[in-house]
Amino acid sequence: MSCGWQSDPEFRLRCPRCAGALDPRLNLENVTRGESDQPELSYLDFLPVESGNHLDADVSVRTPCRKAPDLGAAIGLPHLWVKDESQQPTGTTKDRLASVVLAVFRDFGIKEFVASSTGNSSTALARAVRRDPSMRAHFFCGRDFTGDHDIETDDRVTLTVVDGNYAQATRAAQEFAARNGLVWEGGFFNWARREGLKLTYLEAFDAMDQEPDVVVQAISSGMGMMAVRKGVAEYLACGRLTSSPRLLMVQQDTCAPMAEAWSEGRAELTEADVIERPTGLARAILLGDGRATYPYMRQIAAESGGAIVSVSQEELVTARAMLRELEGLDVCHSSAATIAALRNEAAAGRITPDQVVLVNLTGRERYTATAAGPLLATATAG
Repeated sequence: MSCGWQSDPEFRLRCPRCAGALDPRLNLENVTRGESDQPELSYLDFLPVESGNHLDADVSVRTPCRKAPDLGAAIGLPHLWVKDESQQPTGTTKDRLASVVLAVFRDFGIKEFVASSTGNSSTALARAVRRDPSMRAHFFCGRDFTGDHDIETDDRVTLTVVDGNYAQATRAAQEFAARNGLVWEGGFFNWARREGLKLTYLEAFDAMDQEPDVVVQAISSGMGMMAVRKGVAEYLACGRLTSSPRLLMVQQDTCAPMAEAWSEGRAELTEADVIERPTGLARAILLGDGRATYPYMRQIAAESGGAIVSVSQEELVTARAMLRELEGLDVCHSSAATIAALRNEAAAGRITPDQVVLVNLTGRERYTATAAGPLLATATAG
């Protein structure tokens, strides 16, 4: 994506020339959209998947995208649309990435892999793996995030709890993969993840009777923003959109290294920006080390005329209550961060009442104080 290096299809996470992120380039001539209940089959022409036979049914589902008139009126944005990803099988948009990641792994003959997350991605991937008896997966998490995982473990699906934070759990997972000759799934740098998340937006664009002027999503690493940028570019190329929306990214003030760097006009994050033990209500976006992905978010914000902003914990609580009371949507604090940001942007006049706004509500609350299921293995990050 940064230097223009190209290769034939392979499962590679980073560019060998510049170490940057990779993206699949699709042939968009004569693309069609199907009418399958399975979203991946409807948008198969927009996915880097060799065969629809490699896509399992019901790993992810279509979700509603609708106007939110009462909430829009309350915050001064009457053309507000919400995409409700909380209705995915595991409760978050990460079911979409799980479907495409496993299909891509099947394309390349990968049957066993290692991954880490703060909960949602691993839960979705574990569910998808369990549906395929030929697949095995090993998941790692930091101790503070055990309650965010809903994973049934056995000899095919393991979960290792690291006595450390998310970044330390990721390092432990990568070391485990290297020691055992296994595939490291890659997180943000796994382009198959971003392709799966892209379907959220293609569905939304097709459901709306207006093109969005602004798209809003809460971010941790920023996979979702990479996904919407790719979806917008592809829909522009095939004539399904006529203009690019502004892309607004949201973090919470207790863990907002990207928002702070953006507001200060900085091009990169440094070690001084790393938050060792991030806390906050929006647990799904508690990423304390955004150094590897901030440059991509900064570029997206700059090129789209958007921004990276933060919201307070009090604003999260208010926004979540408004979603529930005005629209009947019971989502997590991470999802509600989008509405908190919109209230601030509208009040400041940076988003105006005539603009069409699309919000991605990425999931519902699933956190339990302790992880369910059998006793988890414990490791110490080296």
